[in-house]
Amino acid sequence: MSWAPSDLVTDQDLVAYEADILTNFGQIDWESRRSKALEDWLFPLLAANNFPPYRLRTRYVADAVFGFTGGVYSDLSSAAHDTTADDINLATLFATPGTDAFYIGSTQPFRGLSIRMLDTVSSATGQLTVQLWSDAWQSVGITDGTLHVSGKSLSGGGAVTWMPPFEWVERPINNSVSLYYAKVTMSAVPTSAKASQISVIRRSLLCAAVTFRTLALIFREAPTSQDGPWEKKADWYETQALTAFERVLPVIGGEFDTSVDDVIDQTEAVQTVEDVTHGGWTLERA
Repeated sequence: MSWAPSDLVTDQDLVAYEADILTNFGQIDWESRRSKALEDWLFPLLAANNFPPYRLRTRYVADAVFGFTGGVYSDLSSAAHDTTADDINLATLFATPGTDAFYIGSTQPFRGLSIRMLDTVSSATGQLTVQLWSDAWQSVGITDGTLHVSGKSLSGGGAVTWMPPFEWVERPINNSVSLYYAKVTMSAVPTSAKASQISVIRRSLLCAAVTFRTLALIFREAPTSQDGPWEKKADWYETQALTAFERVLPVIGGEFDTSVDDVIDQTEAVQTVEDVTHGGWTLERA
């Protein structure tokens, strides 16, 4: 499963700048405008600056992944990283709903999980819950992309995303180094479900630029029946989009995947702009 536009910019990012962006225009979501901002604006800009647009990624290898089943921790880091299919048995991992869990940790705060699954998916009605550590485990509201069947989390692979709180703090799990951890539980055993890879989704440095460009598109095409300073807002957001893009252009090297496996590993994450734009990528030199 390749990366999706919702990994880079979400409707929540738009609402953070314009609280009424959905209700004002009677829309359910702005997926089409977000896609247009990527395909018709960001990708040509990246290509013009010698960046390979379709190797831009938001998914990163987790620094630690632990299962907690029956009161015992298991290290799932290797299984979560490798390309072996269906080597994480989620039905066994969540054998006791509500108390069994898996913990996924990263050196940086992240805005979601990518859970890659093939055909062995859950057939049980159950809800996935995410908690983050803020000196206690606190639940966060999520958008669950694994709900391929209504009411059945893990009925398919997908992204589980949230808006990270400012009070999220690091902690160790199972004697690990201190990391930003997400704790994932299920309300029912995900019958038959197996995952191939689990990774974290980080906020891209390009998020602001694409958010501004998306807002410009929305206001440029605002319904004439809705009164408002739409043209002025569109002009302002267009200017802000280009300014934001130019501001982060010198530091986005670590957001490009050299092996085209949808996930950036720790080596790729420290690539410089020169590594990416001049062909001498870190892994290719190693």
